[in-house]
Amino acid sequence: MMRLNEFCGLDIKLDTEKTRLTFGQGLNYSEPGVRSLDQMKEVLLDKNISEPKELYYMYRDVYRIADKALLEKNKLRYDVTLIKPDALGREFMKTAGHYHPQSFGELYEVVYGHCYCLLQKPAKEEYRNIEEVVICEAKAGQKIVIPPGFGHILINPGPDLLITSNWVSSVFSSEYQLYKEAQGAAYFMVKSSTKEPGLIPNTYFKQLAKIKSVKPNPRIEKFGLLENEPIYPIINENAEKLSFLNHPLDFDYSEVFI
Repeated sequence: MMRLNEFCGLDIKLDTEKTRLTFGQGLNYSEPGVRSLDQMKEVLLDKNISEPKELYYMYRDVYRIADKALLEKNKLRYDVTLIKPDALGREFMKTAGHYHPQSFGELYEVVYGHCYCLLQKPAKEEYRNIEEVVICEAKAGQKIVIPPGFGHILINPGPDLLITSNWVSSVFSSEYQLYKEAQGAAYFMVKSSTKEPGLIPNTYFKQLAKIKSVKPNPRIEKFGLLENEPIYPIINENAEKLSFLNHPLDFDYSEVFI
């Protein structure tokens, strides 16, 4: 068992033998949603692969039971996701990808491992034209703010498991359909002969913006974010710092990446 409380602020452990998370007393949790290969094939570059059968595990609505009323009052949900390091054909392991309705954003932290987050912003008049593409590389303890209007996927380049947590508004459901229609994100991140991953453009899109490579800002005071400080305790210490998740257009996001 590997303790994860240092980077998530909750009594959660990783069972490395079973590739599952375990939760301590006083925590609300449920069995994870499992994203299977069959559910993901339409967004993959290589659609004829047959392994692995299970790709990642989504533990939704995790919280201290004592904090239930606080989360309900602030209309927030906290999730933890466990992403395997297996390859998807030529691609690195990734999530399905989704957009949010009505400009809602999201806040991620890397609890364990290392990831890339590929963000894309479609033109309002034509979603097959992508106006912005951002690739944010992050390691354990770092935070990724998803600004309004961006869809995103998480990518695990391995070799370790990737565990992320996130705060998100509880008043909406994520929208997966556009990623399915596009058969993936703006780019497919693949293994290459160099230490840098390769990127193959998705030909579904009519126009793709030039990729902007960024890192997370280690300190974003207005959102209560500090590198290596877990995001869960913000709900107890200063929940107002998370108000950007329910009022996204009231805030400036120009400093979330460096």
